[in-house]
Amino acid sequence: MFQIKINKNIKLDEVDQLYTQLIQHIKLDITVDVHIPTELSISYVGLVPSLYQFVFTWMRYEKSGKLLLDIEKPDKTDFNKLYENELIFPLVCLVWNKNEVFDTEGNVNLRGYLKDFNRIYFNNMKAVIAQKNWKLLLTNFDHLSEDQGILPCFEMNGAFIANETSLSNNLKGGIYQLLGYSKDVQKSYEEIKGSLMGMVYELMKNTFEWGNKDENNVPLDPSIRGLLIKFYKKKRKTLIDEFKSHNGLITYFKSDTLTENSLNELYFLEIDVFDSGIGFVKKFKSLNPTENLNDIDIIKKCLIKHNTSAKGLEKDDKGIGLDRILNLLDGKGFLRIKTGNNTLYRNLISHRYKKIEKESISDMELFDWKNHSNETYTDYSFANGSVITIIYPISFNL
Repeated sequence: MFQIKINKNIKLDEVDQLYTQLIQHIKLDITVDVHIPTELSISYVGLVPSLYQFVFTWMRYEKSGKLLLDIEKPDKTDFNKLYENELIFPLVCLVWNKNEVFDTEGNVNLRGYLKDFNRIYFNNMKAVIAQKNWKLLLTNFDHLSEDQGILPCFEMNGAFIANETSLSNNLKGGIYQLLGYSKDVQKSYEEIKGSLMGMVYELMKNTFEWGNKDENNVPLDPSIRGLLIKFYKKKRKTLIDEFKSHNGLITYFKSDTLTENSLNELYFLEIDVFDSGIGFVKKFKSLNPTENLNDIDIIKKCLIKHNTSAKGLEKDDKGIGLDRILNLLDGKGFLRIKTGNNTLYRNLISHRYKKIEKESISDMELFDWKNHSNETYTDYSFANGSVITIIYPISFNL
């Protein structure tokens, strides 16, 4: 048996090392436990959903063992504080029946301690209540009953909500709590609300349509799909220092398009949409078995208008695929996609949106996360599910 321990000081690009450890021990056919921290030292953009995705991948391994929380004395643990860490609740519920949750030594099963807190947390999500420290986490658990696992702000009775107006109304209270830092920030939100709700609607609908079934259209068990929105106020220099190893993010945060307040701080939102499904590439291949495309071209095709729209949904606001996300981010946002063996990004300030015809896949610009190339791509360790991370500024010049 082997244990992969996630350090509370972990940075975004260090997550790849977790996959390396996992793959090594999968090849050895060894049972692997995962040990997660009860808090993270720094709130790096995109870190939490990236850790979700690693646990998704580990959990699908047939010899995945226990999920261990960094708790030595459950009887003396403040579980209210524990659940302030947005890493905890989704992963606890994901492995609740399959792997189960234990203390740091793997001796004490924590289900009895966590059950009531799970119920309280899920009821808060149903009520769209934001957490402390400017974050809103909303997660569906497809393997649980509808009343215990599905959020009515997104779907009811097996149907996705009718339109973006409904979504905006459903999330309004939680987002205003999230932006409670100042009245000015709440006011600024009104100016960008339409774009943000358009992106969330498209992305969450995408998980509803494609994110909870396998290649044979059989429901995955367990399966989670969710949204995490976080508000940041950070000095530009701090952000550049945090991501000094990533040229794409440095270029983005240095841009004059992003405007600072009087304290030289940038205000922006991190929007993460995640699912524990089979990912863009496997899903596309299962639906289009005769198409001979490489993985990068498949992801690019998913970002081109009309290539991913579902038909037959009785909605009055049908989406037009992930192309719309690029359009809404044009000139101001940043997009990161991690799915399958690929981690890609696009800075929509330096590389503006261009309408692309369905047949012109090569014209879609997506850059490799490591080498920043639009032509050669890194073959990453395989990751289950999909995570889309968006950076969207509260204040910007266009």
